[in-house]
Amino acid sequence: MRYSSHVIATLCLGAAAAAHTTLPFTAAYTAGLVIGSLLPDIDEPSSYVGRRSFGVAGKVKEAFGHRGMTHSLIVWGVLAALVWRDSASPFAAGLVLGYLFHIVEDFFSVQGVPLFWPFSSKRWKVPLYRTGKGMEKALVGIAWIAFVYFGVNGLFHEWWRSWLSMW
Repeated sequence: MRYSSHVIATLCLGAAAAAHTTLPFTAAYTAGLVIGSLLPDIDEPSSYVGRRSFGVAGKVKEAFGHRGMTHSLIVWGVLAALVWRDSASPFAAGLVLGYLFHIVEDFFSVQGVPLFWPFSSKRWKVPLYRTGKGMEKALVGIAWIAFVYFGVNGLFHEWWRSWLSMW
């Protein structure tokens, strides 16, 4: 998925999670979602986050390849435990969920993801889309519509309240 597609799909999934749980749909939570949705692609120097990584992306790709370690549920679980242990905040919840949603989104690509790396390098997938092609664009369109639906049903109001309370 392209970075913008990850951001939109993750915001939609994060809004759905907030709408159906006690997660607060705040500015901090959405910032965490957006950052988390981009982090797994730190293994690709030409990605949005990779171009801003001061060379880290090249080293990660050299060591583990693209969609390798950073797209593993095992690595996500370790990172999630570390982040959550240090900060059980709305931002941390968004960061952890955004990262997870990125992995899930790439699971539906034709390339798949190594869900159980380092125990297995097998790429798991349900091939629904090819990056940058029509099906990805259709899925992003559906995600936009769903995000707006969740937003107008109360989440946008909650988000604005949280944003204004920061000032």
